[in-house]
Amino acid sequence: MRIEKVLLNNFISHEKSEVEFKGEVNVIIGPNGAGKSSIIDAIVFGLFREQSRGVVENLIRRGMNRSSVTLILTDDKNKILIERNISKGNSSIEDRILVNGKPIAYGAKNVSNELEKILGIDKDVALSTVIVKQDELDKILDNFQDTMNSILKLELIEKLIDSKGPIAEFIKKLENKLEILNSYELQYNDIRKKLEEKEKRVKTLKEEILKINKEIEEFEREYQKLNNEFQILENKREEYIKTKTSLEERKKLLNKLKEEIERLEKETKELPILEKEIEELEKLKDIKRKIEKYELLLTNYEELKENISDLEKEIEEIEKNINRKKEIEPYYRKYISLQDDKNKLEKEYNIYRELKGKKDSKLQSLERLKGELQKISFNPNKINELENKINELEKTKSNLEQKNGEIQSMIRENLEIINNIKSVKTNRCPVCGRPIDNEHRNKIIEEANLKVEELRKEKGYIESRLKEIILELNKAKLDYKKNIEEKAKYEKIIIQIKEYEEDISRLEKELEKLGDIEKTKNEIEKELEKLKDYYDEYLKLSKFSEDSAKVKKDKLIEYKRKKDEIEKELMPLKIELEGIKKDEIEKRVNELEKKRVKIEYLKGLKSRLDKDLEDYQNLMNEIEILERKLIEISFDENKYNILKNSLEILQNNINGKKLEKSRKEGELNSEINEITNLKNQLNNLEEQLKSREKIQNAINKLRKIREALGENRLQSYIIMATKQIIENNLNDIISKFDLSIKNVEIELAPKSGKSRSSKGGIIVYTNNGEQLPIVSLSGGEKIAISLALRLAIARTLMANVNFFILDEPTVNLDELRKTYLVDIIKGIKETVPQIIIVTHDEEILAAADYVIRVEKRGNKSIVREET
Repeated sequence: MRIEKVLLNNFISHEKSEVEFKGEVNVIIGPNGAGKSSIIDAIVFGLFREQSRGVVENLIRRGMNRSSVTLILTDDKNKILIERNISKGNSSIEDRILVNGKPIAYGAKNVSNELEKILGIDKDVALSTVIVKQDELDKILDNFQDTMNSILKLELIEKLIDSKGPIAEFIKKLENKLEILNSYELQYNDIRKKLEEKEKRVKTLKEEILKINKEIEEFEREYQKLNNEFQILENKREEYIKTKTSLEERKKLLNKLKEEIERLEKETKELPILEKEIEELEKLKDIKRKIEKYELLLTNYEELKENISDLEKEIEEIEKNINRKKEIEPYYRKYISLQDDKNKLEKEYNIYRELKGKKDSKLQSLERLKGELQKISFNPNKINELENKINELEKTKSNLEQKNGEIQSMIRENLEIINNIKSVKTNRCPVCGRPIDNEHRNKIIEEANLKVEELRKEKGYIESRLKEIILELNKAKLDYKKNIEEKAKYEKIIIQIKEYEEDISRLEKELEKLGDIEKTKNEIEKELEKLKDYYDEYLKLSKFSEDSAKVKKDKLIEYKRKKDEIEKELMPLKIELEGIKKDEIEKRVNELEKKRVKIEYLKGLKSRLDKDLEDYQNLMNEIEILERKLIEISFDENKYNILKNSLEILQNNINGKKLEKSRKEGELNSEINEITNLKNQLNNLEEQLKSREKIQNAINKLRKIREALGENRLQSYIIMATKQIIENNLNDIISKFDLSIKNVEIELAPKSGKSRSSKGGIIVYTNNGEQLPIVSLSGGEKIAISLALRLAIARTLMANVNFFILDEPTVNLDELRKTYLVDIIKGIKETVPQIIIVTHDEEILAAADYVIRVEKRGNKSIVREET
């Protein structure tokens, strides 16, 4: 699975950046602070929602409220799209993951879990291996044991089996529970004794309740007999009270109605007089309407006179402006014509200006290129000389390395002879088996020591010479690279100069075709300036026309016609209303209107009076019927009270017995519940006592599990199983590098108890069989083994990850180690299909086949691709 693309939206310093990884070695390059590492941050955030900038809101671009990262991964079969979103405040958009366009998970945690299943990728392993942070290129060699402990989760196993860990705590809890169970037997016997006492009390209470029930039945039979008699009297009494109450209510209502009738008769006495007086009202109202009509017609007449005067003035003004418009129309027409000529000329003039601008720009660029060409110092012969020198130095270096290996092998052989002679306890030679004395033995050791000393001196000289050759070789390579770059730059400028000269010649020919267009344009603009005042005046007068004058004249005729009609209607009304005063008419109309309102009110009172007289007669009839009914009901209040008291005494006796029974039943239920509770307690204790054997077995099993998880069992198994695979992968990767290393072994040890100290490291064997610790390797060899080790661990634990990310790997590297790094990156291309490098160092471009440039413009990062 490789990284196809990452999209950053308002992420750190990126407003909207799309980064596509098209090569095997993709180099992201730019100055410090440009936003290069933000792209790696986006990839890590997309994969794991992991970030190293404090709170997650720090990833949102300054001034924005939301940010997002979209990461696209592909292999031969699938395309995986991961969307991660960040927002300030409560509102948020869920993360999601799509496989081949189909959503399969939503939410940050679900997306991370699903991604781990699909890729087989582990966050801790990835961040320790295939994603190399800035300044951590070879730190894995220094902290190898701790890194492996973290990757293999050995700390979790140690926490599990610690003396204060969860297993030990659970064993302690079970032991406490076992101790508690042993104390339950005494409690069991006490509860059993108490249960027997409760069962005896239940039997006694049941007998007492049976006796109370018989007494209650006797009282209830007697009560039922008296209650039947009492119900007959109760029904009579209710009917008597109801009839008497109804009679009293009707008598009160009759008195009120009588008073109301007398009041209404008094108030409606003047109604006939008022009805006669109101007949004058309609005549007066008709006169009032005529006065109002006259006043309205007079107002309209005056308005029409004024409108007619205004229209006559407007018509005179329109005719004056129409005559002026005709005078200046020729100037207006000429202005329009010249404007059309100018517009047609404008297109050609714009082409003229554009061509002239291009020509001036090309001339400036041509002068700049000629200046740059003079500054380039390029010697073709020097490139050939440097190529020959590099080849000779490479051969010398190879010969010295081979000779150094041979001398190292001879030193080891002599040291083995010395050790073998010293270790012999018999008087025979360990090689040929012949007899050997102390003098002969010492002589052999002395000769071997002399030989070793001579060989070491020679080895020291060769190694010193080898360092000189390597330094000279690196310098030659840098000189060669600079000369090649200067040559490419020289040839590129020559091609550009030729292209600019051709472009300038072509532009000059096109400008000649257009002629003196600028002069023609200026003449037209001067003529337009002279005619501009006439044009503006004509536009202002354009609203005046013969049609607008005709509309006004037609309106004037209509106003005059209406004025004549109103004059004819006004004269008869003026004669008819002469001498009549409007104020007096209105005053009398208002007085009569008030009396009419009073008449309506009195008519309402008259209707109420008629209704009240009818109701009065009906009430008189109802009172007579109720008085007869009271006589028919014969009710004895004294007999009713005696019977009622007898029933109350019997009811009190029954209630007393029921209360006693209820109390006994409550006590009985309480005892029964207590018995049930005690039985449950006994059953519970019996069950818990049965579990003693199970708890003891569980304690024994947990102790065995804790022992099995110890450093000599499970931890050792995990380390041994992992170690062999990592070693195989590591040596397979190293074999692809051009190093004098034959084999690499790794040492891992389990975490050792409370001290938390652990052994572990890396041992290197050279092609000559020499065993070296990691600290004695050169800087380049350390970088190679560091990268190979990271890839080997990743290949072992995450089979589906086919990318490798290096963030600023050249930090703190000298020129020689940078050169090694470039060679190593080229070497690991066979092992990992995709490499992504973030750097500010131009030398790393030598390893790239695809380049992504990042630069800062203001506070925004800009990304562009280079092939």
